[in-house]
Amino acid sequence: MNLLTKFLASLILKILLLFFLLAPSTTEAQRRSTSVNVSDNGKTTISIKNGFGNNFHIEYKGDITLSDDDTDVIGISRGGYMEIKKSAFGSRRRIFIESDGSGNLIKKYYVGGSQRSFDAEGRKWLSEILLEVVRSTTLGAEKRVDRMYGKGGSYAVLKEVDKIESNHVKARYIKLLLEKKPKSTDLISILNAVGEIDSDHHKADILKRYSSTFLTTEKATSAYITTTGNIDSDHHKADVLKKSIRDGNITDTQMKALFVIAEDINSDHHKASVLLEAMRNRQLTPNNVKLLVNTSKDIDSDHHKATVLREALKTEKLSQSAYHTLLNSVENMSSDHHIASIFADMAKNELDDEALGHLLKLVEENMDSDSHRANVLKKVVYHQKLKSSSLNEFLEALTGINSDHHKAEVFKNLAKQKFTEEQLITILRATHSINSDYHKAESLLRFSSVVNESSSTVKDAYRSACMDIDSDSHLGRAIKAVN
Repeated sequence: MNLLTKFLASLILKILLLFFLLAPSTTEAQRRSTSVNVSDNGKTTISIKNGFGNNFHIEYKGDITLSDDDTDVIGISRGGYMEIKKSAFGSRRRIFIESDGSGNLIKKYYVGGSQRSFDAEGRKWLSEILLEVVRSTTLGAEKRVDRMYGKGGSYAVLKEVDKIESNHVKARYIKLLLEKKPKSTDLISILNAVGEIDSDHHKADILKRYSSTFLTTEKATSAYITTTGNIDSDHHKADVLKKSIRDGNITDTQMKALFVIAEDINSDHHKASVLLEAMRNRQLTPNNVKLLVNTSKDIDSDHHKATVLREALKTEKLSQSAYHTLLNSVENMSSDHHIASIFADMAKNELDDEALGHLLKLVEENMDSDSHRANVLKKVVYHQKLKSSSLNEFLEALTGINSDHHKAEVFKNLAKQKFTEEQLITILRATHSINSDYHKAESLLRFSSVVNESSSTVKDAYRSACMDIDSDSHLGRAIKAVN
């Protein structure tokens, strides 16, 4: 080889090395693919592609029994067989094993297209490939778990699970372990193994199916909720959380952790479904109700947020502090319809003056629809006792209504409450905001009976309000109603 040839060969090697170093890495999950097919006659076919030309294919029928060290096939039920094929970088090997009529096993070994001696070369290759087969498939899984659990308990099974790459196979081994009813002290280790599964589907399936097993001790329940938090899929995460709410004896502290996990759910639908599940299936403490309401702040959908908040208003554990949190959650809503539905429900509850003032301020600032605003204010009049400070907030919200019809309807409802003379004068002055002579007269007439029983100062305020009426007929009706 001359110098030029050596130089070119060296250059090519360096380029290839640089290519492999700089090429984007491919994860094992991306390189690996598995397909499984079970036919009607009981034949199972499994094809596994590991990437880079390293693939193998397993086909079997009947019950397959492996040796205790997983290096040999020691039994196949009558009529059954097993075939393993592997190709790697152009090299092809195959083993075919079947049971004869007497129960003896016939084992054949092939390299390429040529049959070789099984006892010499084939036995060695089977012992090497079989461990890869059982860790890549569920072949013999039940008996393997039985054997490992019998020798070393949960620890032995979990040690094997750690060596398995396939999410499906990991999940199968963990499920078989859980069927053994392991000790409560093993549950946290099992949950840690569940958390190592990359597939949200398999992770959630185990957590839901065995929730009654996991949710038995406080420590295991906490670990269960933490493992649920590692699920990326909103759908699967919400399903597991709802299952734990329904089935678990969750403490107040654990419920708090559950709400923290719910905050990470991006989907408004799924987040709302978890919060609704908690309210409909749990007796929540005042602190947890407040935390739940606070979690709803991150829901963007007005529909879903309104559904959650209206459900929260039905609980008996809603503190005055929680009402303020709820009102803060409403501030970024845009739908008057949904805001009105929340405020109308909230107005039915007993609110302190501060919370009522907060609500009325939000009505003024957040609601554009005259009909929705008027409906909320009428609910407030019916259910709440307006004090001086909250009355001012109420009138600010009321006078901001553009429609004289809706404004007058609220004034007429307001006349049903009892007020001090000072408050009554404030209300009469607020009628100046009504432009329509008819609606202004109708509103003032509703107050005429209580004005007649009041001092001259109140009567003067009434007559002053009447002076804004231009129509002689409407003015006459209003003025005559007061002595």
